[in-house]
Amino acid sequence: MLKGLFKKLLILFMVLAVLGAGAAYYAVNQIQRNLPQIITLQDYKPLLTTQVYDRGGKKIGEFFRERRLLVTYEQMPKNLVHAFVAAEDDQFFQHKGVNYVAILRAAIANFQAGRKVQGGSTITQQVAKTLILQTDERTYLRKLREVFLAHRMEENLSKEDILFLYLNQIYFGAGAHGVGVAAQTYFRKDVKNLKLSEMAILAGLPKAPSDYSPIRNPKRAKERQLYVLKRMAEVGFVTAEEAAAAGKEPVTVYLREKWEEQAPYFLEAVRTLLIPKIGEDRILNEGLSITTSLDLPGQIAAQESARNGLRALDKRQGFRGAAENITEPQAVGDFLLKTRNEMIQKARPERVIQPDGTFIDYGPLNLAYDINKNGLPLYLSPGEIYKGIVSKVDDKNGLVSVKVAEVDGLIDFTTMQWARKPDPDKRYDLDLLKKPSDALKTGDVILVRLKAGRFDDEKFKSRDPKKAAGAGPLPDFAKYVALELEQEPLVDAGLISIEPSTGDIIAMVGGYDFERDKYNKAIQAARQTGSAFKSLVYASALDKGYTPATPILDAPLIYETATEDNEGQDSGKSAGKKSAEETKVWKPANHGRDFSGDIIFRNALVKSLNIPTVKIIEDIGVPWVADYAKRLGIHSNLNMDFTLALGSSSVTLYEMTKAFAQIAKLGQRVRPVIIHKVDDHEGRNILGEVSLDERFKEQIEPIEKMFEERRKKFYEQKLAGKEADPVKDIDANFFFDDPDQLISPKTAYVITSLLKAVVEDRDGTGGRARALERDVAGKTGSTNGYFDAWFVGFTQQITTGVWVGFSQEKSIGKAEVGGRAALPIWVEYMKAAHEKLPAMTLAVPEGIVFANIDADSGLLATTSSRNVIRQAFKEGTEPSSAKASSEEESDFYKQDLSE
Repeated sequence: MLKGLFKKLLILFMVLAVLGAGAAYYAVNQIQRNLPQIITLQDYKPLLTTQVYDRGGKKIGEFFRERRLLVTYEQMPKNLVHAFVAAEDDQFFQHKGVNYVAILRAAIANFQAGRKVQGGSTITQQVAKTLILQTDERTYLRKLREVFLAHRMEENLSKEDILFLYLNQIYFGAGAHGVGVAAQTYFRKDVKNLKLSEMAILAGLPKAPSDYSPIRNPKRAKERQLYVLKRMAEVGFVTAEEAAAAGKEPVTVYLREKWEEQAPYFLEAVRTLLIPKIGEDRILNEGLSITTSLDLPGQIAAQESARNGLRALDKRQGFRGAAENITEPQAVGDFLLKTRNEMIQKARPERVIQPDGTFIDYGPLNLAYDINKNGLPLYLSPGEIYKGIVSKVDDKNGLVSVKVAEVDGLIDFTTMQWARKPDPDKRYDLDLLKKPSDALKTGDVILVRLKAGRFDDEKFKSRDPKKAAGAGPLPDFAKYVALELEQEPLVDAGLISIEPSTGDIIAMVGGYDFERDKYNKAIQAARQTGSAFKSLVYASALDKGYTPATPILDAPLIYETATEDNEGQDSGKSAGKKSAEETKVWKPANHGRDFSGDIIFRNALVKSLNIPTVKIIEDIGVPWVADYAKRLGIHSNLNMDFTLALGSSSVTLYEMTKAFAQIAKLGQRVRPVIIHKVDDHEGRNILGEVSLDERFKEQIEPIEKMFEERRKKFYEQKLAGKEADPVKDIDANFFFDDPDQLISPKTAYVITSLLKAVVEDRDGTGGRARALERDVAGKTGSTNGYFDAWFVGFTQQITTGVWVGFSQEKSIGKAEVGGRAALPIWVEYMKAAHEKLPAMTLAVPEGIVFANIDADSGLLATTSSRNVIRQAFKEGTEPSSAKASSEEESDFYKQDLSE
């Protein structure tokens, strides 16, 4: 009976074994049939980092989902490959995809530890998991699929191919995918230039990128590096001596470079323009190479100029107070130590890992640091802004002592008299601080600019002895640096710079701080232009019979305009007498609230007078001025009334700067270029030039279509023998044989000469631009309530526009006009932009003559003329020796149009 039972059990066991084997065979077969297709190297399409360059080939930014640069196996140093093999899979070149001995060894170690302490996956398995299976799930089925796939990969790919995939795919921390970006991120080197000590640090990262980060955890990174070097020596990739020497080397690692800080608004404009053309996935994933129009040195100068100008403007509005007040000694010490370490890190992005795994210690705070003996610490640089804490306020001597990390500094009260309490109704120069204690007290945490490494004590040496005796003892100035009080500005700015000859947009600043406000004030913000728009009004008048010498009467004007009645109807159309509520009175006035009487056209623009400008637009017509502005690139909606002449319409800085660039190019069309070309990661071109105009395609196209239809009609009439009168037929001023000639070169030059006078004349509002010491033409602009300040101007080589204001409209400060708020930014930037450019005069086209005229009458100058100016005219329009124009014309232009 027992024999029968045993026999039955044996048969059952054998059946179950066969069934189990069959099931296992079926399962394995199914797993293998459902494995992903083994990729070839040609099929490998990793996510790559798109590189963005300026027009000179300097890198300015990146676009990516994963930061990765593809590196071929041949470009990888042998020791780099060996470091990873030694660290991750020392039998890689011997096994067939799976190391069963390593798996068994890892299983035993993990069982004994009660947790996972060792892995047995080969490099091939890791590639299978991350690249092909693309999963991190921890199941036996996934592991089984990984094993089968690893075997199949080894059958289809060479060892070198697998290493190529592995080293380009793995994650190294700090946003770096692949060994190429990792080398640049941590060491700012190409892989071919890495040292053995650096290779070993990289090879130690994939196991746990955060735990072994050389930036965050230098000690653990060092331990891991030594492990890798030891394994390399044990396997025979390097000698023991080479490994030991590499382990004893200090290793310099770097903080990740923040490319986006160089031109953030420009980069965002590039990205948004490319998305509809090539798609966001290609931009972020395919490792493209984008060459732009930007000039990086000029861009850096533009950002610095805007920041400096906004700081100066913000200081004129008063001091908003200290960030905090700290007086407890321990808290003061902690603050100084923390800020010192932050200054060192900012000044030196590199960190040096010592052989013991520590960074070079910054050491304790040295409160006895003596600049007289040691000079400035390496972490401080003149011109930079730092946090400091007030240690003493000396009203009698007019000094404020400030501790900046380990260094003592002094603020001379005369440099901080601006630090009054903000009062928008008072001009800064009429409300100066009386003593330093009105603004600061001991313990105040403030921003200071390091002016110089030594405090200048000359004025204290030469002061009146009687006053000095009553002021008390002076500090030992040799031990103090010179500081100036600063604060972060609230006001904002936009700057855009175009090279008219090429159309290149060479600089773009969209605001003070991209992180604070991503709204691009250079291309997105439409704001009232104020008097800057007068340039277009006066240009249009030159094609309606006006000349620089045309006399105009600058006298009060009053306009009555109809308003809607209480029922919402146009009261001008309703019957009966209008009530007082139904009439709106407009009295345009000049900025200075005075009137010049008789004044010539040229000087009215130079002085930026409102009354003559309104008279001009009343004479030539609002539609004509609007057409002229559109012809020169203004595509925003315009106010179709007389206020158009004074810049009441909201226009972007880009439009105004483009219009001026076309005047600078003598009326020739400029299509501002922002992208030169886009290549794929193999160097094949996929896109050519892109104009920033394409961002505004919906607004620009209808205008250009309208002008094209008018152009066809104009030439049809011309072919029919109908001669055009430029004064009466407005299209005769727009259409030429060259379709890219927007306005007459002669008109463009005459308005250029008037804009030069805005800068060069004593009464010109743009006088500060003379500091450029070149031929400059430009125009200031200011709006009611000092909401907006503008300056747009050009040389022969560069056209630049600057706007200053708040994103949410409000006053930027009493008397903050374009010449004070915007022009200094323009000048500082343009000086830097022209530093290596030859001095050039603005080009003069054919058909221009020059005449010496009396600045008061506009007649040809005589020996009795008190003020003689040399003025450009279109040939045939210059004044005769008798008078500037006919009696009838003179009488018309001089009459008060409000009569």
